[in-house]
Amino acid sequence: MTASRTLLESITASVIRFAVKPYLTGTKPVAQQRKHLDLLRFFPLPHAVEKEPTNIGGVPALKLTPASSQGAMLYLHGGAYSIGSPESHQDMVARLAKATRCTIWLIDYRLAPEHTFPAAQDDALAAYKAILEQGKAPVVAGDSAGGGLTLSLALRLKAEGMDQPPALVTFSPWVDLTCSGSTLTSNAERDPMLNPDWLTVSASRYAGETALDDPGVSPLFGDLSGLAPVLIQVGSEEILLDDAVRIEEALTAAGVSTTMTKYDGLWHVFQIHAGLLKRSQNAMAEVASFIRNL
Repeated sequence: MTASRTLLESITASVIRFAVKPYLTGTKPVAQQRKHLDLLRFFPLPHAVEKEPTNIGGVPALKLTPASSQGAMLYLHGGAYSIGSPESHQDMVARLAKATRCTIWLIDYRLAPEHTFPAAQDDALAAYKAILEQGKAPVVAGDSAGGGLTLSLALRLKAEGMDQPPALVTFSPWVDLTCSGSTLTSNAERDPMLNPDWLTVSASRYAGETALDDPGVSPLFGDLSGLAPVLIQVGSEEILLDDAVRIEEALTAAGVSTTMTKYDGLWHVFQIHAGLLKRSQNAMAEVASFIRNL
Protein backbone atom coordinates (compact mmCIF):
# COMPACT_ATOMS: atom_id res chain seq x y z
CA MET A 1 0.00 0.00 0.00
CA THR A 2 1.29 3.47 -0.88
CA ALA A 3 1.79 5.33 2.40
CA SER A 4 -0.40 8.30 1.48
CA ARG A 5 -3.36 6.14 0.34
CA THR A 6 -6.25 4.93 2.41
CA LEU A 7 -7.13 1.24 2.26
CA LEU A 8 -10.09 1.98 -0.03
CA GLU A 9 -7.87 4.02 -2.35
CA SER A 10 -5.35 1.17 -2.51
CA ILE A 11 -8.07 -1.35 -3.35
CA THR A 12 -9.39 0.97 -6.06
CA ALA A 13 -5.90 1.40 -7.53
CA SER A 14 -5.47 -2.39 -7.65
CA VAL A 15 -8.77 -2.80 -9.49
CA ILE A 16 -7.72 -0.18 -12.04
CA ARG A 17 -4.35 -1.85 -12.53
CA PHE A 18 -6.14 -5.13 -13.24
CA ALA A 19 -9.18 -3.92 -15.21
CA VAL A 20 -7.92 -0.86 -17.10
CA LYS A 21 -4.14 -0.71 -17.54
CA PRO A 22 -3.81 -3.91 -19.63
CA TYR A 23 -6.19 -2.44 -22.21
CA LEU A 24 -4.50 0.96 -22.53
CA THR A 25 -1.49 -0.11 -24.56
CA GLY A 26 -0.26 0.71 -28.02
CA THR A 27 -0.94 -2.83 -29.21
CA LYS A 28 -4.65 -3.14 -28.39
CA PRO A 29 -7.07 -2.28 -31.23
CA VAL A 30 -8.73 1.10 -30.78
CA ALA A 31 -12.21 -0.39 -31.23
CA GLN A 32 -11.59 -2.81 -28.35
CA GLN A 33 -10.29 0.00 -26.14
CA ARG A 34 -13.34 2.16 -26.85
CA LYS A 35 -15.77 -0.62 -26.01
CA HIS A 36 -13.92 -1.54 -22.84
CA LEU A 37 -13.78 2.02 -21.54
CA ASP A 38 -17.47 2.66 -22.21
CA LEU A 39 -18.32 -0.43 -20.17
CA LEU A 40 -16.23 0.71 -17.20
CA ARG A 41 -18.91 2.85 -15.62
CA PHE A 42 -18.27 2.57 -11.94
CA PHE A 43 -21.33 4.28 -10.47
CA PRO A 44 -24.83 5.41 -11.39
CA LEU A 45 -25.46 9.09 -12.02
CA PRO A 46 -26.01 11.13 -8.86
CA HIS A 47 -29.49 12.27 -7.90
CA ALA A 48 -30.73 15.73 -8.88
CA VAL A 49 -28.87 15.85 -12.21
CA GLU A 50 -30.93 15.69 -15.39
CA LYS A 51 -29.38 13.91 -18.39
CA GLU A 52 -30.39 14.90 -21.93
CA PRO A 53 -28.81 13.73 -25.22
CA THR A 54 -28.52 16.79 -27.43
CA ASN A 55 -26.50 18.55 -30.11
CA ILE A 56 -24.53 21.73 -29.58
CA GLY A 57 -22.98 23.55 -32.52
CA GLY A 58 -23.41 20.49 -34.70
CA VAL A 59 -21.56 18.28 -32.19
CA PRO A 60 -23.34 15.42 -30.38
CA ALA A 61 -23.37 15.99 -26.63
CA LEU A 62 -24.84 14.97 -23.33
CA LYS A 63 -26.34 17.90 -21.43
CA LEU A 64 -26.15 17.45 -17.66
CA THR A 65 -28.26 19.91 -15.68
CA PRO A 66 -28.15 20.04 -11.87
CA ALA A 67 -30.91 21.35 -9.67
CA SER A 68 -30.57 25.12 -9.21
CA SER A 69 -28.17 25.50 -12.14
CA GLN A 70 -26.16 28.71 -11.81
CA GLY A 71 -23.55 28.51 -14.55
CA ALA A 72 -22.39 26.82 -17.75
CA MET A 73 -19.50 24.53 -18.60
CA LEU A 74 -18.14 22.82 -21.70
CA TYR A 75 -16.49 19.50 -20.80
CA LEU A 76 -13.92 17.74 -23.00
CA HIS A 77 -13.41 14.09 -22.07
CA GLY A 78 -10.11 12.24 -22.00
CA GLY A 79 -8.93 9.10 -23.77
CA ALA A 80 -5.74 10.06 -25.64
CA TYR A 81 -7.87 11.57 -28.43
CA SER A 82 -8.75 8.05 -29.62
CA ILE A 83 -11.18 6.64 -27.04
CA GLY A 84 -13.65 7.97 -24.50
CA SER A 85 -17.16 9.35 -24.91
CA PRO A 86 -20.05 10.86 -22.99
CA GLU A 87 -20.93 7.27 -22.11
CA SER A 88 -17.61 6.65 -20.36
CA HIS A 89 -17.46 10.02 -18.58
CA GLN A 90 -21.08 10.83 -17.74
CA ASP A 91 -20.96 9.81 -14.07
CA MET A 92 -17.88 11.91 -13.27
CA VAL A 93 -19.17 14.91 -15.20
CA ALA A 94 -22.63 14.65 -13.62
CA ARG A 95 -20.96 14.79 -10.20
CA LEU A 96 -18.99 17.80 -11.39
CA ALA A 97 -22.25 19.43 -12.49
CA LYS A 98 -23.78 18.79 -9.08
CA ALA A 99 -20.72 20.12 -7.21
CA THR A 100 -20.33 23.27 -9.32
CA ARG A 101 -24.05 23.87 -10.04
CA CYS A 102 -23.11 24.29 -13.68
CA THR A 103 -25.11 22.97 -16.61
CA ILE A 104 -22.48 20.97 -18.49
CA TRP A 105 -22.32 20.05 -22.16
CA LEU A 106 -20.19 16.87 -22.38
CA ILE A 107 -19.41 16.69 -26.08
CA ASP A 108 -18.73 13.67 -28.25
CA TYR A 109 -15.94 15.20 -30.32
CA ARG A 110 -14.42 13.33 -33.25
CA LEU A 111 -11.67 10.85 -32.44
CA ALA A 112 -8.44 9.67 -34.04
CA PRO A 113 -7.29 7.82 -36.03
CA GLU A 114 -10.43 8.40 -38.13
CA HIS A 115 -10.24 12.14 -37.50
CA THR A 116 -6.85 13.73 -36.90
CA PHE A 117 -6.00 17.21 -35.61
CA PRO A 118 -7.67 19.72 -35.73
CA ALA A 119 -10.99 17.80 -35.78
CA ALA A 120 -11.31 17.60 -31.99
CA GLN A 121 -10.36 21.25 -31.60
CA ASP A 122 -12.80 22.29 -34.33
CA ASP A 123 -15.62 20.44 -32.54
CA ALA A 124 -14.71 22.02 -29.21
CA LEU A 125 -14.70 25.46 -30.81
CA ALA A 126 -18.08 24.90 -32.50
CA ALA A 127 -19.64 23.78 -29.22
CA TYR A 128 -18.10 26.69 -27.31
CA LYS A 129 -19.45 29.22 -29.81
CA ALA A 130 -22.91 27.64 -29.70
CA ILE A 131 -23.03 27.88 -25.89
CA LEU A 132 -21.96 31.53 -26.15
CA GLU A 133 -24.83 32.13 -28.58
CA GLN A 134 -27.20 31.00 -25.83
CA GLY A 135 -25.95 33.92 -23.76
CA LYS A 136 -23.71 31.86 -21.49
CA ALA A 137 -19.92 32.15 -21.27
CA PRO A 138 -18.93 28.62 -20.24
CA VAL A 139 -16.05 27.49 -18.11
CA VAL A 140 -14.06 24.97 -20.17
CA ALA A 141 -12.89 21.80 -18.43
CA GLY A 142 -11.38 18.47 -19.40
CA ASP A 143 -9.36 15.50 -18.25
CA SER A 144 -6.18 14.02 -19.72
CA ALA A 145 -6.32 14.63 -23.49
CA GLY A 146 -9.43 16.69 -22.79
CA GLY A 147 -7.33 18.80 -20.42
CA GLY A 148 -4.83 19.41 -23.19
CA LEU A 149 -7.71 20.17 -25.55
CA THR A 150 -9.06 22.67 -23.00
CA LEU A 151 -5.81 24.65 -23.21
CA SER A 152 -5.57 24.14 -26.98
CA LEU A 153 -9.06 25.60 -27.33
CA ALA A 154 -8.06 28.60 -25.21
CA LEU A 155 -5.11 29.22 -27.56
CA ARG A 156 -7.45 28.92 -30.56
CA LEU A 157 -9.85 31.45 -29.03
CA LYS A 158 -6.96 33.85 -28.50
CA ALA A 159 -5.77 33.38 -32.09
CA GLU A 160 -9.29 34.16 -33.37
CA GLY A 161 -9.56 37.27 -31.22
CA MET A 162 -12.33 35.87 -29.03
CA ASP A 163 -12.73 36.48 -25.31
CA GLN A 164 -11.37 33.83 -22.98
CA PRO A 165 -13.73 31.62 -20.95
CA PRO A 166 -14.27 32.57 -17.31
CA ALA A 167 -11.87 29.79 -16.32
CA LEU A 168 -10.10 26.64 -17.48
CA VAL A 169 -10.18 23.46 -15.36
CA THR A 170 -7.90 20.52 -16.11
CA PHE A 171 -7.60 17.07 -14.54
CA SER A 172 -4.24 15.40 -15.27
CA PRO A 173 -3.79 17.38 -18.52
CA TRP A 174 -1.85 15.82 -21.39
CA VAL A 175 -0.14 18.90 -22.84
CA ASP A 176 3.02 17.48 -24.43
CA LEU A 177 2.38 14.95 -27.21
CA THR A 178 6.11 14.69 -27.88
CA CYS A 179 5.96 12.63 -24.67
CA SER A 180 9.18 14.11 -23.31
CA GLY A 181 8.05 14.39 -19.68
CA SER A 182 10.40 12.73 -17.20
CA THR A 183 7.62 10.96 -15.27
CA LEU A 184 6.62 8.94 -18.35
CA THR A 185 9.64 6.87 -17.35
CA SER A 186 10.01 7.41 -13.62
CA ASN A 187 6.34 6.74 -12.80
CA ALA A 188 5.72 4.02 -15.40
CA GLU A 189 5.48 1.25 -12.81
CA ARG A 190 3.79 3.33 -10.12
CA ASP A 191 0.97 4.55 -12.38
CA PRO A 192 -1.89 2.01 -12.00
CA MET A 193 -3.67 3.19 -15.17
CA LEU A 194 -1.51 4.47 -18.03
CA ASN A 195 1.21 2.89 -20.15
CA PRO A 196 3.77 5.18 -21.86
CA ASP A 197 3.54 3.31 -25.17
CA TRP A 198 -0.19 4.00 -25.37
CA LEU A 199 0.50 7.72 -25.23
CA THR A 200 3.22 7.68 -27.87
CA VAL A 201 1.10 5.64 -30.30
CA SER A 202 -2.00 7.74 -29.61
CA ALA A 203 -0.06 10.98 -30.08
CA SER A 204 0.96 9.99 -33.60
CA ARG A 205 -2.57 8.88 -34.44
CA TYR A 206 -4.02 12.20 -33.35
CA ALA A 207 -1.37 14.55 -34.76
CA GLY A 208 -1.45 12.98 -38.22
CA GLU A 209 0.59 15.26 -40.51
CA THR A 210 0.94 17.97 -37.84
CA ALA A 211 4.16 18.21 -35.84
CA LEU A 212 3.85 16.81 -32.32
CA ASP A 213 5.20 20.06 -30.84
CA ASP A 214 2.67 22.24 -32.67
CA PRO A 215 0.90 24.29 -29.95
CA GLY A 216 -2.49 23.17 -31.27
CA VAL A 217 -1.48 19.59 -30.51
CA SER A 218 0.78 20.27 -27.54
CA PRO A 219 -0.27 23.51 -25.81
CA LEU A 220 2.79 23.34 -23.56
CA PHE A 221 4.75 24.82 -26.48
CA GLY A 222 2.34 27.69 -27.19
CA ASP A 223 2.24 31.33 -26.14
CA LEU A 224 0.11 31.01 -23.03
CA SER A 225 -0.10 34.70 -22.18
CA GLY A 226 -3.58 36.12 -21.85
CA LEU A 227 -5.30 32.84 -21.02
CA ALA A 228 -8.11 32.58 -18.47
CA PRO A 229 -7.36 31.50 -14.88
CA VAL A 230 -6.42 27.82 -14.76
CA LEU A 231 -6.95 25.08 -12.18
CA ILE A 232 -4.82 21.95 -12.52
CA GLN A 233 -5.37 18.78 -10.49
CA VAL A 234 -2.94 15.87 -10.78
CA GLY A 235 -2.01 12.67 -8.94
CA SER A 236 1.51 12.12 -7.66
CA GLU A 237 1.68 8.56 -9.04
CA GLU A 238 0.85 9.20 -12.69
CA ILE A 239 3.08 9.29 -15.72
CA LEU A 240 1.60 12.66 -16.74
CA LEU A 241 2.67 14.34 -13.49
CA ASP A 242 5.49 16.15 -15.30
CA ASP A 243 3.04 17.49 -17.90
CA ALA A 244 1.07 19.13 -15.10
CA VAL A 245 4.18 20.52 -13.43
CA ARG A 246 5.58 21.95 -16.67
CA ILE A 247 2.32 23.53 -17.83
CA GLU A 248 1.85 25.12 -14.39
CA GLU A 249 5.35 26.59 -14.63
CA ALA A 250 4.76 27.80 -18.19
CA LEU A 251 1.39 29.37 -17.37
CA THR A 252 2.79 31.13 -14.32
CA ALA A 253 5.75 32.41 -16.34
CA ALA A 254 3.27 33.76 -18.91
CA GLY A 255 1.43 35.71 -16.22
CA VAL A 256 -1.65 33.46 -16.10
CA SER A 257 -3.36 33.02 -12.74
CA THR A 258 -2.76 29.32 -12.08
CA THR A 259 -3.57 26.97 -9.23
CA MET A 260 -2.18 23.43 -9.15
CA THR A 261 -3.08 20.80 -6.56
CA LYS A 262 -1.11 17.56 -6.41
CA TYR A 263 -2.94 14.71 -4.69
CA ASP A 264 -0.36 12.45 -3.06
CA GLY A 265 -0.76 8.75 -3.70
CA LEU A 266 -3.46 9.19 -6.34
CA TRP A 267 -3.44 8.40 -10.03
CA HIS A 268 -4.58 9.61 -13.43
CA VAL A 269 -8.04 11.25 -13.40
CA PHE A 270 -8.83 9.93 -9.94
CA GLN A 271 -11.83 12.28 -9.96
CA ILE A 272 -13.75 9.60 -11.87
CA HIS A 273 -14.13 7.80 -8.51
CA ALA A 274 -16.02 10.64 -6.81
CA GLY A 275 -18.87 8.22 -6.16
CA LEU A 276 -16.55 6.24 -3.87
CA LEU A 277 -13.45 8.10 -2.71
CA LYS A 278 -13.46 11.03 -0.32
CA ARG A 279 -10.45 12.75 -1.90
CA SER A 280 -12.09 12.51 -5.33
CA GLN A 281 -15.11 14.25 -3.82
CA ASN A 282 -12.78 16.85 -2.30
CA ALA A 283 -11.32 17.48 -5.75
CA MET A 284 -14.80 18.20 -7.10
CA ALA A 285 -15.39 20.59 -4.21
CA GLU A 286 -12.13 22.34 -5.04
CA VAL A 287 -13.34 22.93 -8.61
CA ALA A 288 -16.58 24.39 -7.27
CA SER A 289 -14.68 26.70 -4.93
CA PHE A 290 -12.30 27.76 -7.71
CA ILE A 291 -15.18 28.73 -10.00
CA ARG A 292 -17.13 30.39 -7.22
CA ASN A 293 -14.17 32.59 -6.24
CA LEU A 294 -13.31 33.84 -9.73
